[in-house]
Amino acid sequence: MHNNIIAIVAICFATVGALWGIGNLMNPEPDVDLPIEDVLLIAQRSTFNGTNPDVYVAVNVPTKLVVQNDDAVTHDLKVDASSNGGITPINTAPLRGGQNFHTAIVVSKPGTYEYYCSYHPQMRGHINGQ
Repeated sequence: MHNNIIAIVAICFATVGALWGIGNLMNPEPDVDLPIEDVLLIAQRSTFNGTNPDVYVAVNVPTKLVVQNDDAVTHDLKVDASSNGGITPINTAPLRGGQNFHTAIVVSKPGTYEYYCSYHPQMRGHINGQ
């Protein structure tokens, strides 16, 4: 009797597993292409990410931005209000070494907008709203 119960339980597990596998084959999860990934800008050696890269974002799609200071000196990141009102200004305030700041890039009109460190004039890049 005990062996029959074990056999029935094993057959039930095998059946459920097979049905689950067939269900996943018949209804695969859809591929979701997110148009924008989060942006990480790391301040180090008087640059952002080594090259002050251009950042590309979609218009009217808030994009998470993390500014991280991995340097021994203070940095910040600023984006000024634009004349066309196409980007929400950003001001991280001073970031000491090891600190980071989380915010979002919000572009409401296509265009190119500048980001920069107010402490180091060579630390400049562009945000391109498309």
